Amino acid sequence: MNNQGDKKAKWTFMVYLAGDNNLSAAGDKDMDEMRKVGSTDEVHIVAEFDNAGDRGTRRFHVQKDGIDETVVKMGETDSGSPEVLLDFIKWSRKNYPADRYALVLWNHGGGWEPSEVERIAEQVKSADFNLREAHERSSSSLGRAFFRTTVAEIYSLPSVAERAIACDDGSGHSLDTIELGKVLEKTERILGQKLDLLGMDACLMSNLEVAYQARPFVDYIVASEEDEPNDGWPYDLVLGKLVAPADVSPEGLAKQIVDAYVQSYIDRGYTGAVTQSALDLTQVDALVNPLDLLSDAIVAHLPRARREIGEALYKTTAHFWRGTLWDIAQFGMALADETEDDVVRQAAEAVRDALQPQSNAFVIAERHNGAKVQHCGGATIYLPPRILHKVSRHYKELDYAKHRWLAMLEAYHSA
Repeated sequence: MNNQGDKKAKWTFMVYLAGDNNLSAAGDKDMDEMRKVGSTDEVHIVAEFDNAGDRGTRRFHVQKDGIDETVVKMGETDSGSPEVLLDFIKWSRKNYPADRYALVLWNHGGGWEPSEVERIAEQVKSADFNLREAHERSSSSLGRAFFRTTVAEIYSLPSVAERAIACDDGSGHSLDTIELGKVLEKTERILGQKLDLLGMDACLMSNLEVAYQARPFVDYIVASEEDEPNDGWPYDLVLGKLVAPADVSPEGLAKQIVDAYVQSYIDRGYTGAVTQSALDLTQVDALVNPLDLLSDAIVAHLPRARREIGEALYKTTAHFWRGTLWDIAQFGMALADETEDDVVRQAAEAVRDALQPQSNAFVIAERHNGAKVQHCGGATIYLPPRILHKVSRHYKELDYAKHRWLAMLEAYHSA
């Protein structure tokens, strides 16, 4: 299948389009964008597209204008299955080896279809399930889950009430993040090396918990704090920068994607909020360490800190995922202004300073456009307000929960 024998390219750019949903037309458009560039001797562009309708799943070695393009018909697949994704990565590694690998996950940002949710509920024998609930869950935060395993685990909960809580309290995000970490660990074994770049052409994934879960297996992540518009990434611009020159570094590619993404929406006059960030996962401790100190300071300042956190959240415009994910930089700035405690103020300022462009080692590139996100610093963190949510029962399973943020959340919610 690989016409170049055993010769390695410089890059293999893998795009996994889980498009068997109401984003299928956007997937067709993105495939057309990829074909404006096409593979070269030095860069393989490969895609797996599970789209709506009767065409089934197909794999592509993308060529300019689609000429002489290799297409492998897979029949019907479950693009929400981790094993289907991993099989695509195995195929890419075997047929299109390279020195460096990028993987873009293009996901169910438009929500799971109610019929899919119903099938999952039937498979796990979900208690007291009805089709009305399928419609409700598919349009809730759970509808953004990438992996079928996430939806199945929540539908395994023993009551409708518990499933409703799990959909709103961040459990879905936590579970999806845990599954992503498992997939990335297996991806490293398949490739025989860390993934150079993980792109999330999906909503809400420029998140500290996601980055921390991925850090052992990935060098750079490019993702959005905010919901993405349906058009997602401008693949013609992204890939055009990759193929010329093909020796672009992972860091350089990550920065170029951030710039191309946001600029594409500015150029077309898009009026909604857009964000995009590039994260260097080898430098995640540059943010984690000051957050640990802030967590300790808040706990020591309770119960007075409870009101101050509430006021800081009220002043933070950049919040997402039904008010459970908050921009770290803006929250740190607001808390520093709000608190009466010098230790909390200094710790909050240190968190804010860690995300300033001139000193930041973790967020290596960040762009945004729109009033809601004008103070974004590049990454969110899970911080459910007391009056709206409980702390997710699954948050403690995340790798980042080994740090002191979880203890702060629990103390804040019980104060």
